[in-house]
Amino acid sequence: MNKQDTIKEIAREIAIGNTCYVNRKSVKITTIDYSIEDAEKLAVQEQTIAEIERKIEKYLKIGKLSAESELRIMKDFPDELPDKSIRKQLSNALNRKNPVRNFMQVIESDMELNQHWRNFKVEEYQRWVSNMMIEAYIY
Repeated sequence: MNKQDTIKEIAREIAIGNTCYVNRKSVKITTIDYSIEDAEKLAVQEQTIAEIERKIEKYLKIGKLSAESELRIMKDFPDELPDKSIRKQLSNALNRKNPVRNFMQVIESDMELNQHWRNFKVEEYQRWVSNMMIEAYIY
């Protein structure tokens, strides 16, 4: 797997709420899926986490973005848009109570805007993962 594919895979996993452990030498990714409900699979996953945690210095742990980072990405998004009225709508949504919910209501009201948002968010997640890996001296 090349560098860009690795970054894309990790970004995709953390975007859905999973955690990735990246081996600092082999760059092998171990994904922890928090949506697993099967008891047997959960037990295997718990064992994997325990093994990794015992040798944590050999891994880079990448989990979901903080709420602050998510909000920053949302606040950066309107700058990408040519339509001033939509930029204003999104900015207003982010400045009210429950900014994330308000922002998503505006985004989900327009299919084209929704697609633009998803593409922007994917790029931002990939940039974030790439920066994490650079800081950890993996790449």
